[in-house]
Amino acid sequence: MSRGTTLGRSVVRHRRRAAVIGVAAAALIGSVNVGVDASAPPDQERRGGSVTVALNGPPLAIDPSLDRISFSYGIAVVGAAIFGHLAYVEPTTGAVKLYFLESLEPNEDASVWTMRLHPNIKFSDGTPLDAEAIKYNIERTADPETGSAFQGAAEGLEMTVIDDLTLEVALPEPNRLWDANVVANLSAVGSPTAIQAALDAGEVPGSNPVGAGPFMIDEWDPGARVVLAANPYFQDFEPGQPFLDELIFEAVPDDQQRVNAVLSGAAQMSLVYFGSAANELLENANAVTTTPGGANSISLSTSRPPFDDVRARRALALALDRAAIGEAINPGSPLMTGLFPEGSPFYNPEYTWPEQDHDEAQRLFDELAAEGNPVEFTYTTNDSATQRDVFDALAAQLAEYDNVSITADVRTQNDYTLATKVQHDFQTSASCVCFTAPVPGLYDYLTPGGIENYSDWENEDVTAALAGLSSVQSVEEQKAIWDVVQRELVEEMPILFFTSAGITLGYADGLLAPVPVNLGTYPIWAEVGYE
Repeated sequence: MSRGTTLGRSVVRHRRRAAVIGVAAAALIGSVNVGVDASAPPDQERRGGSVTVALNGPPLAIDPSLDRISFSYGIAVVGAAIFGHLAYVEPTTGAVKLYFLESLEPNEDASVWTMRLHPNIKFSDGTPLDAEAIKYNIERTADPETGSAFQGAAEGLEMTVIDDLTLEVALPEPNRLWDANVVANLSAVGSPTAIQAALDAGEVPGSNPVGAGPFMIDEWDPGARVVLAANPYFQDFEPGQPFLDELIFEAVPDDQQRVNAVLSGAAQMSLVYFGSAANELLENANAVTTTPGGANSISLSTSRPPFDDVRARRALALALDRAAIGEAINPGSPLMTGLFPEGSPFYNPEYTWPEQDHDEAQRLFDELAAEGNPVEFTYTTNDSATQRDVFDALAAQLAEYDNVSITADVRTQNDYTLATKVQHDFQTSASCVCFTAPVPGLYDYLTPGGIENYSDWENEDVTAALAGLSSVQSVEEQKAIWDVVQRELVEEMPILFFTSAGITLGYADGLLAPVPVNLGTYPIWAEVGYE
């Protein structure tokens, strides 16, 4: 089981070149900047206390079969504290690290995987997290009645409980990258006792989540504030942990306000993104920044007008000054030239995002209007000050063209998430395509029916290429697949990519925290404590 690195008070910036760990883990991270303190006090001196975390928006509900408790933002940050992890991804390498799992091994052709748990893991209701509990959660996720976005990842799995701690999983077809799928879609396990009791009572299981993570629900004002208390059973798994007595998540919608909360002492941790707010944390407080692949982006719905027509998507892409829009999204963040960072083994300079071309954009807008289809659309986003700036920048640029118009569709954070990520009810929307390894993160954004394919994009060449990922044997084979993906993204533009989506976790003086995991949006919560 992987241990977190202790962070000290001062920030020491350094770059670690992405490494290749097997085939699945060709890493895409440009850097992780951390402050390292080799003289951290022993564990017994770190116990006790409370930490308040300033978040964009704490969730309304948390259900491990409905919500991704790995590669996401507000939900994952809170959910990871409640559910913990079977395994997680180390963001600088893309390597899968085991946590509740002691082992996760495939047979020779990777058609059958065997997972074995560490002993003495209990949910906060005192019931065991055992092989049967994992099986129950996966079966619930696979059940169409559950309505899980992860159904495709769970259906077709044939599971056999070998003993209390061991589960054998036969896959529908061999997959050498299935461990990454476990992290992305199956890593959070809820108490079967609590889930079934809620279902039997006609209640929503996610309204009172019970996990085996280091903390459990104490108070909850959905969408505004979550107070977690230490799970008394967690120390049976990790003696002496969690170090904190209490973890509080507060809704603070604006990046700068979250920075101010840490600098003023109103919060001890906050999550912001690349740009001026992140720079302020790096300069005036303590922070660790993770740089994933992908970018801050705008998703275009390919399943409804006007962007079901590739000409409309290309027209919008060519009409915009990407640097100016990127500056509105996150001032000071570097502009991404392609899908992968230039240091990635998958970067290909032949497939870069198109530059602004006013004449060609206007030609396409005029062509569509002549057919009776002017490009008129709404931009669905949250109610943050940043997104107001983004809409204003979009509207100002598009005002320079004829036969195109944009309208704002501003919603609360939770309504925006529901409309865009669950219902796919939008024409364009604020989004972020972020991944620390392309499998499963990028795969889920681009495959038909993928969990994060919010644009509903389908491309035959991309689908055929992605189907080969489960059997690749080398980075070179993977690169050939991602070349196809990059070529088709540049041609069809279902997503517009702008600036790097670096994620900065800031924290107060005196707080010790491990390096963040997965997307870099949270640490291993059990290991957070005070000097």
